[in-house]
Amino acid sequence: MKPFATLAAAVALAVSLAPAPSAANPVVEASQSCFSDNTTGKDRKLLGKWIFLALAGHPEIAGYSSATPADHEQTSRELAALFMRLVTEDCAEEMKALATIGGTEAMKLPFQHLGQIAMQELMNHKDVAGNIGAFEKYLDEAKLQAVFAPQGN
Repeated sequence: MKPFATLAAAVALAVSLAPAPSAANPVVEASQSCFSDNTTGKDRKLLGKWIFLALAGHPEIAGYSSATPADHEQTSRELAALFMRLVTEDCAEEMKALATIGGTEAMKLPFQHLGQIAMQELMNHKDVAGNIGAFEKYLDEAKLQAVFAPQGN
């Protein structure tokens, strides 16, 4: 990948995966660790699939997906089971502590963290990485050089 394409892809992905701002907090960190420790690659792929299907509901994106209503229903059921397992069984104590310090807003943080992990895992696949970098062939290298070239003193 060209250097500027790498930069552009990294910025685009960082913006799309940026977590909600939060101060380092041991309760938040414990909930995030619990979610990470209690999910498998299969669980994280399910989350990625659910995100994809949710985005496919947008009218400008819907035409790119052949997912059926049954696919959406099944994925929603599977994600609900994962959610319930994490919140009420595997990480119940961490979620109780999180709710105590920050309410429902804080309870989003472990899910955002898990979503980041899921997306990173999916993007590491060679085919996905190739799709992400495919736009680089349309970049104007000279214009990018003009922006990023060292300026004389």
